[in-house]
Amino acid sequence: MLQKIRETITGWVAWAIIITIGVVFAVWGIDLSFTPTPMAAKVNGEEVRLEPVRRAYQEQVARFQQAFGGEDVPEEVTREIRLGVIEQFVRRELLQQRVRERNYRVGDVELMEYVRSFEPFQVGGEFSMDAYRAALAGAGYTPALFEAEQRRMLEVQQLQDAIVLSSFVTPAELERRVALERELREVEWVSLPVNRFVDEVEVSEADVEARYQATPERWQTPERIELAYIEIELEDLADEVEISEDELRAFYEAEVSREPERYLGLERRKASHILLQAGDDPAAAEARIRELRERIVAGGDFANVAEEVSEDPGSARQGGDLGWVEPGMMVPAFEEALFALEEGELSEPVRSEFGWHLILLEDIERSGGASFEEARAELERDYSRRQAEDRYYRDAEDLARLAFENPDSLQPAAAELGYEVKTLEGVTRQGGPGIAANPVVVGAAWSAPVFERRENSQLLELEDGHAAVVRVTGHEPPELRPLQEVADRIRAELERERAAERARELAAEAESRLAAGEDVAEVAESLSADHVAGLTVVRNDETVPPVVASAAFAVPRPGADGAQVSLAEGPNAFYAVRVISATPGGLDLLGPQERAQAREQARAARASQAIQAYLEDMREKADVTIFESSLQQ
Repeated sequence: MLQKIRETITGWVAWAIIITIGVVFAVWGIDLSFTPTPMAAKVNGEEVRLEPVRRAYQEQVARFQQAFGGEDVPEEVTREIRLGVIEQFVRRELLQQRVRERNYRVGDVELMEYVRSFEPFQVGGEFSMDAYRAALAGAGYTPALFEAEQRRMLEVQQLQDAIVLSSFVTPAELERRVALERELREVEWVSLPVNRFVDEVEVSEADVEARYQATPERWQTPERIELAYIEIELEDLADEVEISEDELRAFYEAEVSREPERYLGLERRKASHILLQAGDDPAAAEARIRELRERIVAGGDFANVAEEVSEDPGSARQGGDLGWVEPGMMVPAFEEALFALEEGELSEPVRSEFGWHLILLEDIERSGGASFEEARAELERDYSRRQAEDRYYRDAEDLARLAFENPDSLQPAAAELGYEVKTLEGVTRQGGPGIAANPVVVGAAWSAPVFERRENSQLLELEDGHAAVVRVTGHEPPELRPLQEVADRIRAELERERAAERARELAAEAESRLAAGEDVAEVAESLSADHVAGLTVVRNDETVPPVVASAAFAVPRPGADGAQVSLAEGPNAFYAVRVISATPGGLDLLGPQERAQAREQARAARASQAIQAYLEDMREKADVTIFESSLQQ
């Protein structure tokens, strides 16, 4: 099945599915907190837990804060983010419910085939268990956690395959799509950059003060809190572990028994054999195989004897040659005897379910492995980490309990467990230094129990091997900054606004004159503006300003009434755009590769629409209750 999926869902189809479904899994989270959390939503009676939703929400808000230059994100924006994140979790839950309802399943063999195909888990093009474990550990995953997540995603993929693989586009649809998407339009425009007018506008002190007085909320300092916290880090605990030589050697022997290939290396043996089937008289076959052994020991050529009498048709013609044999390739009795031989040695008769064998070991090849001294650094690291893990989980559980039993202070937990109570200042609702850069900490710090009631937080799992409990120990409410501190920002803002107004006025004038049929160069010259004439563009043309390309295709095609003209506003300029002519695209104008790409794009769009409709239908029919207030807290 997986191979069929890979062959069918490729190129633009794959990307369309990723864009549609990927946003659902972008918020796929696993909450490792030790105590229950409230709900963010309830979907058909199933709870959507709050904590993973809060994490995703805080991460989104942090990204938007960067776009706002570090300032607080406006409430109307945060509410849209909040509702959008909850909605994605709701749809994820709906998909999971549908998967369970329809009994989609991914077997262990199929799952491992998929996991083994990941390039980061391969060495020399082959799956490596060591590389697998190392890559997962670096990403904060255990194999069980990673495989469970991949199984869920593959089950959802089965669901969407049923939709995607049934999507198709008719020739007529493809022609209409190409005519629209490959359309060419000849355009010309006048551009008026905003910065050109900044020096021409005037902003008085009274203007600055008026803006300051009219929008005081914009010039306030961010609300801040001070945090006290106890953190437990696995790596720090591992550094404290003391290891004796005897303990390390015992650990090495245990690891050799657990993963012999890793430390003893890989071994393969080149072997030949003679087989006599037991038949109805096993004793006679045994006697005969012993006679053959004596004949070979006396100087007979093994290959000639094998070719003469061996009853293994596959190897007899090659003188009994089996080639290279690795552990696990042969039946146990045969393999045990083979790997007990010395190079060049002939075995005693060996009985297996196939009959009696004589085995000749011709060559031994070993690769990899590591002696105790070669693996010492790795052994010390692994041993320290395993010893530290026991303490980490024990201390984390105790910290969670003590923080709950003593909600007004972290000192009892610090005293009993031997950890330091640390502090952080200047933590805003968007984050702060140190652990306050983690959205999990920010969400907990500003929650009602921690911020309003001044209680200890629950145990917070920041990442694999790193946990903390936080409490608020100080609060700085927002304060209005002095006018002189923000005057330059206000003045620059007013200057740009007025410069934009002037650019917009002149662009509107240019639009009217272009619509009246005036020459674009003459219009631009009279307004001291820039212009471009006689340029052919396509949709989403990257060689022209994006707003110009959008404006060019937003108006109807020019007809008998003449050119079409529109006004476009970009981030730094205004444009008066005139569309002179339009030429529809045609399949006959495309080469074979372009035509195949166009067909794939059309399929991708149809598949994306089908999946989106499927999701919307599920959402419309579902019984969903959203608890937005819990996320606001």
